[in-house]
Amino acid sequence: MAVQKLSSAGLPRWLRGLLRTGLHLALDGVAVVAAYWAAYRLRFHHPLVTALLPVPGVDPGWRLYAEIMWTVVPIWLGLFWYASRLYSRQWISVYDRFLQIAKTACLGTGAVLVATYIYSRLEYSRVMLLLAGPLALVTVSVSQALVLWLDSRISRFESATPLLLVGGGRVAELIRDNISSRHPNVPIHELDALPGPKELLGLAVKKRIGEVVLARTDVDHARLLELAEACESAGIGFRAVPDLLELRLGEIQMDESLGLPAFRLQHTSFTLKNYWAKRAFDLALSLAVLAVLGLPLLLIALLIRADSKGPVLYRQKRLGLRGKTFEAFKFRTMFTNSEARLAQVRGLNVQQGGFFKAKDDPRVTRVGRWLRRFSLDEFPQFLNVLLGDMSVVGPRPLAVATGEIEELAREFGPTAKKRLNTLPGITGLWQVSGRSDISSEQRFALDLYYIEHWSLGLDLEVVLRTVPAMISGKGAY
Repeated sequence: MAVQKLSSAGLPRWLRGLLRTGLHLALDGVAVVAAYWAAYRLRFHHPLVTALLPVPGVDPGWRLYAEIMWTVVPIWLGLFWYASRLYSRQWISVYDRFLQIAKTACLGTGAVLVATYIYSRLEYSRVMLLLAGPLALVTVSVSQALVLWLDSRISRFESATPLLLVGGGRVAELIRDNISSRHPNVPIHELDALPGPKELLGLAVKKRIGEVVLARTDVDHARLLELAEACESAGIGFRAVPDLLELRLGEIQMDESLGLPAFRLQHTSFTLKNYWAKRAFDLALSLAVLAVLGLPLLLIALLIRADSKGPVLYRQKRLGLRGKTFEAFKFRTMFTNSEARLAQVRGLNVQQGGFFKAKDDPRVTRVGRWLRRFSLDEFPQFLNVLLGDMSVVGPRPLAVATGEIEELAREFGPTAKKRLNTLPGITGLWQVSGRSDISSEQRFALDLYYIEHWSLGLDLEVVLRTVPAMISGKGAY
Protein backbone atom coordinates (compact mmCIF):
# COMPACT_ATOMS: atom_id res chain seq x y z
CA MET A 1 0.00 0.00 0.00
CA ALA A 2 1.57 3.22 -1.17
CA VAL A 3 1.10 6.31 0.95
CA GLN A 4 0.45 9.61 -0.77
CA LYS A 5 2.68 12.14 0.89
CA LEU A 6 1.37 15.53 1.89
CA SER A 7 1.79 18.04 -0.87
CA SER A 8 2.46 21.40 0.73
CA ALA A 9 3.48 24.55 -1.06
CA GLY A 10 6.84 25.78 0.07
CA LEU A 11 10.56 25.30 -0.21
CA PRO A 12 11.79 21.71 -0.17
CA ARG A 13 14.30 21.01 2.60
CA TRP A 14 17.19 20.52 0.21
CA LEU A 15 16.54 23.92 -1.37
CA ARG A 16 16.54 25.60 2.03
CA GLY A 17 19.90 23.99 2.76
CA LEU A 18 21.26 25.09 -0.61
CA LEU A 19 20.10 28.68 0.01
CA ARG A 20 21.66 28.69 3.47
CA THR A 21 25.01 27.43 2.16
CA GLY A 22 24.95 29.91 -0.72
CA LEU A 23 24.26 32.78 1.65
CA HIS A 24 27.11 31.64 3.90
CA LEU A 25 29.57 31.53 1.03
CA ALA A 26 28.53 34.93 -0.33
CA LEU A 27 28.31 36.84 2.94
CA ASP A 28 31.37 35.20 4.51
CA GLY A 29 33.34 36.17 1.41
CA VAL A 30 32.15 39.76 1.77
CA ALA A 31 33.01 39.65 5.49
CA VAL A 32 36.58 38.52 4.75
CA VAL A 33 37.07 41.30 2.19
CA ALA A 34 35.63 43.82 4.67
CA ALA A 35 38.09 42.64 7.33
CA TYR A 36 41.08 43.10 5.02
CA TRP A 37 39.82 46.51 3.90
CA ALA A 38 39.42 47.60 7.55
CA ALA A 39 42.91 46.24 8.31
CA TYR A 40 44.30 48.27 5.39
CA ARG A 41 42.64 51.46 6.67
CA LEU A 42 43.97 50.85 10.17
CA ARG A 43 47.50 50.06 9.06
CA PHE A 44 48.00 52.93 6.65
CA HIS A 45 45.55 55.62 7.76
CA HIS A 46 44.85 55.34 11.49
CA PRO A 47 47.07 57.85 13.38
CA LEU A 48 47.48 55.69 16.48
CA VAL A 49 48.61 52.63 14.53
CA THR A 50 50.92 54.56 12.23
CA ALA A 51 52.43 56.35 15.24
CA LEU A 52 53.17 53.08 17.05
CA LEU A 53 54.26 51.26 13.88
CA PRO A 54 55.50 53.74 11.28
CA VAL A 55 54.82 52.76 7.68
CA PRO A 56 58.04 52.04 5.77
CA GLY A 57 57.89 53.65 2.34
CA VAL A 58 54.59 54.85 0.90
CA ASP A 59 50.97 53.72 1.01
CA PRO A 60 50.59 51.19 -1.83
CA GLY A 61 46.85 51.81 -2.05
CA TRP A 62 43.96 49.42 -1.51
CA ARG A 63 44.04 48.26 -5.13
CA LEU A 64 47.18 46.20 -4.47
CA TYR A 65 45.38 44.22 -1.75
CA ALA A 66 42.09 44.09 -3.64
CA GLU A 67 43.82 42.10 -6.36
CA ILE A 68 44.88 39.33 -3.99
CA MET A 69 41.35 38.99 -2.56
CA TRP A 70 40.66 36.56 -5.44
CA THR A 71 43.12 34.23 -3.69
CA VAL A 72 42.53 35.22 -0.05
CA VAL A 73 38.75 34.70 -0.06
CA PRO A 74 38.87 31.12 -1.47
CA ILE A 75 41.52 30.24 1.13
CA TRP A 76 39.29 31.42 3.96
CA LEU A 77 36.11 29.85 2.57
CA GLY A 78 37.93 26.56 2.01
CA LEU A 79 39.05 26.58 5.64
CA PHE A 80 35.50 27.36 6.80
CA TRP A 81 34.26 24.43 4.74
CA TYR A 82 36.86 21.77 5.48
CA ALA A 83 38.66 22.75 8.71
CA SER A 84 35.73 24.18 10.69
CA ARG A 85 32.87 22.47 8.80
CA LEU A 86 30.71 25.51 9.44
CA TYR A 87 28.58 24.88 6.36
CA SER A 88 27.98 21.19 6.97
CA ARG A 89 27.50 21.40 10.78
CA GLN A 90 24.63 23.86 10.98
CA TRP A 91 23.21 22.84 14.34
CA ILE A 92 26.00 23.81 16.74
CA SER A 93 25.81 26.25 19.64
CA VAL A 94 26.69 29.90 19.16
CA TYR A 95 29.72 29.44 21.42
CA ASP A 96 31.06 26.47 19.47
CA ARG A 97 30.45 28.39 16.26
CA PHE A 98 32.43 31.35 17.60
CA LEU A 99 35.34 29.08 18.56
CA GLN A 100 35.33 27.47 15.11
CA ILE A 101 35.44 30.91 13.49
CA ALA A 102 38.31 31.90 15.80
CA LYS A 103 40.21 28.74 14.82
CA THR A 104 39.72 29.49 11.14
CA ALA A 105 40.79 33.13 11.67
CA CYS A 106 44.12 31.87 12.99
CA LEU A 107 44.51 29.32 10.19
CA GLY A 108 43.41 31.78 7.52
CA THR A 109 45.76 34.50 8.71
CA GLY A 110 48.69 32.07 8.77
CA ALA A 111 47.86 30.63 5.34
CA VAL A 112 47.63 34.10 3.76
CA LEU A 113 50.91 35.18 5.38
CA VAL A 114 52.67 32.11 3.97
CA ALA A 115 51.09 32.53 0.52
CA THR A 116 51.99 36.21 0.21
CA TYR A 117 55.52 35.56 1.48
CA ILE A 118 56.08 32.91 -1.17
CA TYR A 119 54.44 35.00 -3.90
CA SER A 120 56.08 38.34 -3.06
CA ARG A 121 58.21 38.59 0.07
CA LEU A 122 58.25 42.36 0.59
CA GLU A 123 55.29 43.70 -1.36
CA TYR A 124 52.54 43.17 1.27
CA SER A 125 52.42 44.60 4.78
CA ARG A 126 52.72 41.82 7.37
CA VAL A 127 51.18 44.07 10.03
CA MET A 128 48.12 44.65 7.89
CA LEU A 129 47.70 40.93 7.15
CA LEU A 130 47.97 40.16 10.86
CA LEU A 131 45.39 42.82 11.75
CA ALA A 132 42.94 41.21 9.32
CA GLY A 133 42.69 38.06 11.46
CA PRO A 134 40.93 39.48 14.57
CA LEU A 135 38.88 41.80 12.36
CA ALA A 136 37.69 38.81 10.32
CA LEU A 137 36.68 37.09 13.55
CA VAL A 138 34.25 39.97 14.12
CA THR A 139 32.99 40.41 10.56
CA VAL A 140 32.53 36.69 9.90
CA SER A 141 30.74 36.24 13.24
CA VAL A 142 28.31 38.95 12.18
CA SER A 143 27.95 37.32 8.75
CA GLN A 144 27.22 33.91 10.25
CA ALA A 145 24.67 35.36 12.66
CA LEU A 146 22.95 37.20 9.82
CA VAL A 147 22.68 34.06 7.68
CA LEU A 148 21.30 32.01 10.57
CA TRP A 149 18.73 34.73 11.22
CA LEU A 150 17.75 34.73 7.55
CA ASP A 151 17.58 30.93 7.61
CA SER A 152 15.19 31.05 10.56
CA ARG A 153 12.95 33.35 8.49
CA ILE A 154 13.25 31.05 5.47
CA SER A 155 12.27 28.05 7.64
CA ARG A 156 8.74 29.49 7.85
CA PHE A 157 8.32 28.81 4.14
CA GLU A 158 9.80 25.31 4.22
CA SER A 159 7.51 22.56 2.98
CA ALA A 160 6.25 20.55 5.91
CA THR A 161 5.64 16.80 5.74
CA PRO A 162 4.18 15.40 8.98
CA LEU A 163 6.40 13.19 11.09
CA LEU A 164 5.42 10.37 13.45
CA LEU A 165 7.50 10.07 16.62
CA VAL A 166 7.08 6.74 18.42
CA GLY A 167 8.35 5.87 21.87
CA GLY A 168 8.08 8.79 24.27
CA GLY A 169 10.57 9.40 27.06
CA ARG A 170 13.75 11.43 27.23
CA VAL A 171 15.01 10.62 23.74
CA ALA A 172 11.66 11.42 22.09
CA GLU A 173 11.50 14.72 23.95
CA LEU A 174 14.97 15.66 22.72
CA ILE A 175 14.13 14.69 19.13
CA ARG A 176 10.88 16.67 19.23
CA ASP A 177 12.60 19.80 20.54
CA ASN A 178 15.38 19.59 17.95
CA ILE A 179 12.99 19.11 15.02
CA SER A 180 10.67 21.91 16.20
CA SER A 181 13.57 24.36 16.53
CA ARG A 182 15.08 23.54 13.14
CA HIS A 183 11.92 22.91 11.12
CA PRO A 184 9.10 24.81 12.88
CA ASN A 185 6.44 24.00 10.27
CA VAL A 186 6.77 20.22 10.56
CA PRO A 187 3.67 18.71 12.25
CA ILE A 188 4.79 16.08 14.78
CA HIS A 189 2.42 13.27 15.77
CA GLU A 190 3.41 11.11 18.74
CA LEU A 191 2.65 7.61 19.95
CA ASP A 192 3.86 6.02 23.17
CA ALA A 193 3.13 2.45 22.09
CA LEU A 194 4.56 0.93 18.93
CA PRO A 195 1.79 -0.13 16.50
CA GLY A 196 1.92 -3.07 14.12
CA PRO A 197 2.84 -2.58 10.44
CA LYS A 198 -0.80 -2.42 9.20
CA GLU A 199 -1.86 -0.04 11.95
CA LEU A 200 1.22 2.09 11.33
CA LEU A 201 0.51 2.35 7.59
CA GLY A 202 -3.15 3.11 8.24
CA LEU A 203 -2.16 5.96 10.54
CA ALA A 204 0.35 7.15 7.95
CA VAL A 205 -2.41 7.36 5.31
CA LYS A 206 -4.77 9.16 7.70
CA LYS A 207 -2.16 11.69 8.89
CA ARG A 208 -0.21 11.78 5.62
CA ILE A 209 2.99 10.88 7.45
CA GLY A 210 6.22 11.31 5.49
CA GLU A 211 8.65 9.90 8.05
CA VAL A 212 8.59 7.65 11.12
CA VAL A 213 11.16 8.07 13.90
CA LEU A 214 11.32 5.25 16.46
CA ALA A 215 12.63 6.21 19.90
CA ARG A 216 11.67 2.95 21.65
CA THR A 217 14.42 0.77 23.11
CA ASP A 218 12.51 -2.48 23.69
CA VAL A 219 11.81 -3.55 20.10
CA ASP A 220 13.32 -6.84 18.94
CA HIS A 221 15.27 -6.88 15.69
CA ALA A 222 12.72 -8.91 13.73
CA ARG A 223 9.91 -6.49 14.47
CA LEU A 224 12.17 -3.51 13.78
CA LEU A 225 13.08 -4.88 10.34
CA GLU A 226 9.40 -5.63 9.62
CA LEU A 227 8.44 -2.02 10.37
CA ALA A 228 11.34 -0.64 8.33
CA GLU A 229 10.41 -2.77 5.31
CA ALA A 230 6.73 -1.80 5.58
CA CYS A 231 7.66 1.89 5.63
CA GLU A 232 10.07 1.47 2.73
CA SER A 233 7.44 -0.27 0.57
CA ALA A 234 5.00 2.57 1.31
CA GLY A 235 7.53 5.29 0.49
CA ILE A 236 7.84 6.48 4.08
CA GLY A 237 11.14 7.40 5.65
CA PHE A 238 12.08 5.34 8.69
CA ARG A 239 14.73 6.04 11.32
CA ALA A 240 15.39 4.36 14.66
CA VAL A 241 17.45 5.60 17.58
CA PRO A 242 19.93 2.97 18.91
CA ASP A 243 19.04 1.28 22.20
CA LEU A 244 22.20 2.49 23.88
CA LEU A 245 21.33 6.12 23.30
CA GLU A 246 18.78 6.20 26.08
CA LEU A 247 21.28 4.80 28.55
CA ARG A 248 24.35 6.77 27.49
CA LEU A 249 23.11 9.87 25.70
CA GLY A 250 26.11 11.82 24.50
CA GLU A 251 28.57 8.94 24.91
CA ILE A 252 27.91 6.95 21.71
CA GLN A 253 30.87 6.98 19.33
CA MET A 254 31.19 5.23 15.98
CA ASP A 255 34.12 2.82 15.90
CA GLU A 256 35.29 1.11 12.69
CA SER A 257 38.49 -0.41 14.08
CA LEU A 258 36.91 -3.89 13.91
CA GLY A 259 36.40 -3.61 10.16
CA LEU A 260 32.65 -3.23 10.70
CA PRO A 261 30.59 -0.29 11.95
CA ALA A 262 30.25 -0.58 15.74
CA PHE A 263 29.19 1.52 18.68
CA ARG A 264 31.48 2.18 21.61
CA LEU A 265 30.83 4.02 24.85
CA GLN A 266 33.01 7.02 25.58
CA HIS A 267 32.56 7.57 29.30
CA THR A 268 33.48 11.22 29.05
CA SER A 269 34.02 13.56 26.13
CA PHE A 270 37.63 14.21 27.22
CA THR A 271 40.24 12.81 24.89
CA LEU A 272 43.89 13.70 25.43
CA LYS A 273 43.58 16.46 22.83
CA ASN A 274 40.45 17.80 24.50
CA TYR A 275 42.14 17.73 27.91
CA TRP A 276 45.02 19.92 26.75
CA ALA A 277 42.68 22.29 24.92
CA LYS A 278 40.66 22.68 28.11
CA ARG A 279 43.86 23.07 30.14
CA ALA A 280 45.10 25.87 27.87
CA PHE A 281 41.72 27.62 28.21
CA ASP A 282 41.91 27.27 32.02
CA LEU A 283 45.44 28.64 32.30
CA ALA A 284 44.78 31.63 30.06
CA LEU A 285 41.56 32.58 31.85
CA SER A 286 42.96 32.04 35.35
CA LEU A 287 46.04 34.16 34.72
CA ALA A 288 43.86 36.91 33.25
CA VAL A 289 41.44 36.88 36.20
CA LEU A 290 44.18 36.95 38.83
CA ALA A 291 46.03 39.74 37.01
CA VAL A 292 42.94 41.93 36.63
CA LEU A 293 41.43 41.27 40.08
CA GLY A 294 44.61 41.17 42.14
CA LEU A 295 43.93 44.39 44.09
CA PRO A 296 40.21 43.73 44.76
CA LEU A 297 41.10 40.25 46.06
CA LEU A 298 43.71 41.80 48.38
CA LEU A 299 41.03 44.16 49.72
CA ILE A 300 38.72 41.19 50.39
CA ALA A 301 41.53 39.50 52.33
CA LEU A 302 41.93 42.60 54.53
CA LEU A 303 38.17 42.72 55.21
CA ILE A 304 38.16 39.06 56.28
CA ARG A 305 40.99 39.65 58.76
CA ALA A 306 39.26 42.74 60.16
CA ASP A 307 35.88 41.00 60.54
CA SER A 308 36.86 37.85 62.48
CA LYS A 309 39.83 35.93 63.82
CA GLY A 310 41.40 33.26 61.69
CA PRO A 311 43.23 32.75 58.38
CA VAL A 312 42.15 34.54 55.21
CA LEU A 313 42.05 31.33 53.19
CA TYR A 314 40.05 28.26 54.12
CA ARG A 315 41.51 24.93 52.98
CA GLN A 316 39.41 21.82 52.67
CA LYS A 317 40.12 18.32 51.39
CA ARG A 318 38.21 17.73 48.17
CA LEU A 319 37.97 14.94 45.59
CA GLY A 320 39.50 15.70 42.21
CA LEU A 321 40.07 13.81 38.98
CA ARG A 322 39.85 10.00 39.43
CA GLY A 323 39.20 10.51 43.14
CA LYS A 324 42.55 12.16 43.86
CA THR A 325 42.43 14.25 47.04
CA PHE A 326 43.59 17.86 46.99
CA GLU A 327 43.23 20.99 49.12
CA ALA A 328 40.72 23.46 47.68
CA PHE A 329 41.24 27.14 48.51
CA LYS A 330 38.42 29.54 49.35
CA PHE A 331 38.14 32.82 51.18
CA ARG A 332 37.11 31.99 54.74
CA THR A 333 33.42 32.80 55.18
CA MET A 334 32.82 31.03 58.52
CA PHE A 335 34.16 31.24 62.04
CA THR A 336 37.19 29.03 62.69
CA ASN A 337 35.28 26.31 64.61
CA SER A 338 32.67 25.79 61.88
CA GLU A 339 33.43 22.13 61.10
CA ALA A 340 33.19 21.18 64.78
CA ARG A 341 29.71 22.74 64.87
CA LEU A 342 28.46 20.94 61.74
CA ALA A 343 26.43 18.41 63.71
CA GLN A 344 24.59 21.25 65.47
CA VAL A 345 23.30 22.73 62.21
CA ARG A 346 22.50 19.53 60.28
CA GLY A 347 18.80 20.22 60.75
CA LEU A 348 19.10 23.46 58.75
CA ASN A 349 20.20 21.61 55.61
CA VAL A 350 17.93 22.32 52.60
CA GLN A 351 19.76 20.00 50.17
CA GLN A 352 19.94 16.25 49.65
CA GLY A 353 22.35 13.98 47.83
CA GLY A 354 25.39 14.73 49.97
CA PHE A 355 25.22 18.53 49.56
CA PHE A 356 24.93 20.67 52.68
CA LYS A 357 23.38 24.14 52.29
CA ALA A 358 21.66 26.24 54.94
CA LYS A 359 20.11 29.62 54.17
CA ASP A 360 20.68 31.02 57.68
CA ASP A 361 23.80 29.18 58.77
CA PRO A 362 24.91 30.77 62.10
CA ARG A 363 28.52 29.79 61.41
CA VAL A 364 28.84 32.32 58.56
CA THR A 365 30.55 35.65 59.34
CA ARG A 366 29.21 39.05 58.30
CA VAL A 367 31.76 39.48 55.53
CA GLY A 368 31.37 35.81 54.62
CA ARG A 369 27.64 36.23 54.02
CA TRP A 370 28.37 39.04 51.58
CA LEU A 371 31.13 37.05 49.86
CA ARG A 372 28.85 34.03 49.47
CA ARG A 373 26.02 36.08 48.03
CA PHE A 374 28.17 37.14 45.07
CA SER A 375 30.35 33.97 45.00
CA LEU A 376 33.48 36.01 45.68
CA ASP A 377 34.68 33.37 48.14
CA GLU A 378 35.41 31.05 45.19
CA PHE A 379 38.08 33.22 43.53
CA PRO A 380 41.09 31.69 45.36
CA GLN A 381 40.25 28.46 43.53
CA PHE A 382 41.87 29.97 40.44
CA LEU A 383 45.08 29.02 42.29
CA ASN A 384 43.85 25.41 42.26
CA VAL A 385 43.30 25.75 38.51
CA LEU A 386 46.90 26.91 38.03
CA LEU A 387 48.10 23.94 40.12
CA GLY A 388 46.11 21.55 37.89
CA ASP A 389 43.75 20.31 40.62
CA MET A 390 40.68 22.04 39.22
CA SER A 391 39.26 23.51 36.04
CA VAL A 392 37.42 26.80 35.59
CA VAL A 393 34.28 24.91 34.53
CA GLY A 394 33.23 21.51 35.82
CA PRO A 395 31.24 19.70 38.53
CA ARG A 396 31.57 21.10 42.04
CA PRO A 397 34.47 19.45 43.94
CA LEU A 398 33.09 17.08 46.58
CA ALA A 399 34.18 17.47 50.19
CA VAL A 400 35.97 14.51 51.78
CA ALA A 401 35.13 15.23 55.43
CA THR A 402 31.35 15.36 54.94
CA GLY A 403 31.22 12.17 52.82
CA GLU A 404 29.52 13.79 49.84
CA ILE A 405 30.53 11.12 47.32
CA GLU A 406 29.14 8.38 49.59
CA GLU A 407 25.86 10.28 49.96
CA LEU A 408 25.61 10.72 46.20
CA ALA A 409 26.31 7.02 45.65
CA ARG A 410 23.51 6.10 48.08
CA GLU A 411 21.04 8.37 46.30
CA PHE A 412 22.04 7.90 42.66
CA GLY A 413 23.89 4.58 42.63
CA PRO A 414 27.27 3.76 41.03
CA THR A 415 26.71 6.46 38.37
CA ALA A 416 27.56 9.03 41.06
CA LYS A 417 31.25 8.19 40.74
CA LYS A 418 31.12 9.33 37.13
CA ARG A 419 31.52 12.87 38.49
CA LEU A 420 35.11 11.94 39.26
CA ASN A 421 35.88 11.32 35.57
CA THR A 422 36.72 14.98 35.02
CA LEU A 423 38.38 17.85 36.85
CA PRO A 424 36.06 19.63 39.27
CA GLY A 425 35.31 23.26 38.46
CA ILE A 426 34.91 26.68 40.05
CA THR A 427 31.67 27.18 38.18
CA GLY A 428 29.37 24.84 36.27
CA LEU A 429 26.01 24.29 34.67
CA TRP A 430 24.00 24.13 37.88
CA GLN A 431 25.71 27.24 39.26
CA VAL A 432 24.34 29.24 36.32
CA SER A 433 20.96 27.46 36.41
CA GLY A 434 19.68 28.48 39.83
CA ARG A 435 22.64 27.69 42.11
CA SER A 436 21.47 26.36 45.49
CA ASP A 437 17.77 26.82 44.66
CA ILE A 438 17.64 23.80 42.33
CA SER A 439 17.18 20.27 43.63
CA SER A 440 19.97 17.76 44.17
CA GLU A 441 18.53 15.64 41.31
CA GLN A 442 18.76 18.59 38.93
CA ARG A 443 22.28 19.40 40.06
CA PHE A 444 23.40 15.82 39.57
CA ALA A 445 21.76 15.64 36.13
CA LEU A 446 23.40 18.90 35.04
CA ASP A 447 26.81 17.65 36.18
CA LEU A 448 26.42 14.46 34.14
CA TYR A 449 25.19 16.41 31.12
CA TYR A 450 28.31 18.57 31.27
CA ILE A 451 30.61 15.54 31.48
CA GLU A 452 28.91 13.85 28.50
CA HIS A 453 28.59 16.95 26.30
CA TRP A 454 31.76 18.90 27.05
CA SER A 455 33.15 21.31 24.48
CA LEU A 456 35.17 24.51 24.62
CA GLY A 457 32.02 26.27 23.43
CA LEU A 458 30.10 24.92 26.43
CA ASP A 459 32.88 26.09 28.78
CA LEU A 460 32.78 29.55 27.22
CA GLU A 461 28.99 29.65 27.55
CA VAL A 462 29.12 28.73 31.25
CA VAL A 463 31.82 31.34 31.95
CA LEU A 464 29.81 34.08 30.23
CA ARG A 465 26.62 33.07 32.05
CA THR A 466 28.46 32.99 35.40
CA VAL A 467 28.96 36.77 35.48
CA PRO A 468 25.24 37.72 35.51
CA ALA A 469 24.55 34.82 37.91
CA MET A 470 27.12 36.25 40.33
CA ILE A 471 25.73 39.77 40.06
CA SER A 472 22.15 38.66 40.68
CA GLY A 473 23.09 36.67 43.76
CA LYS A 474 20.06 34.44 43.21
CA GLY A 475 20.23 31.10 45.00
CA ALA A 476 23.49 31.93 46.81
CA TYR A 477 23.77 31.41 50.55
